[in-house]
Amino acid sequence: MNTISATTVSKSVTVFALFLLLGVVISCRMVESLSGGEKGGTVSTLWPDVPPFEGATKADLQIPLGPRLILRAATRGKINFIAFSTNKTAQEVKDFYTADRMKATGWSPHDQGCMGDTEEKNQGAVCLFKRKDGDKDEVLAIIVAENEKSKQTDIFYARVDTTEAIASPTK
Repeated sequence: MNTISATTVSKSVTVFALFLLLGVVISCRMVESLSGGEKGGTVSTLWPDVPPFEGATKADLQIPLGPRLILRAATRGKINFIAFSTNKTAQEVKDFYTADRMKATGWSPHDQGCMGDTEEKNQGAVCLFKRKDGDKDEVLAIIVAENEKSKQTDIFYARVDTTEAIASPTK
């Protein structure tokens, strides 16, 4: 009769646990790399053609994994973003990004430009601008939201390359 010792079983369980742990770690890293990482697509400074909101400081805000995956898939990874915070109101930030100010740096309003929420107290806005530079088309979204916890206003800039891929002619 063949008997298995307790030490052999213990070693087998340990090896199995290590392989299971390794598999989880590898799959998490794979999801992270597919999503571009927590900060995937982020830039370290605001682009020179986007006017900075005076007094705003760079913030370490992250897009949650689900929306980040959707954004990266929808934009085919052609998105970059950066976030700032200020002690000014959302309305003040919205009022800063006028069509004239943005036109001076090469951007034109996309449809309505800045749109705020419809509540009496404006606590947020989305400003959309577009530009064409040679063969390159881009959209800039400036998302503004008052953060009730921090009593700050968060400004999130997202820049998307919307240039269509030009298919090469077939012979």
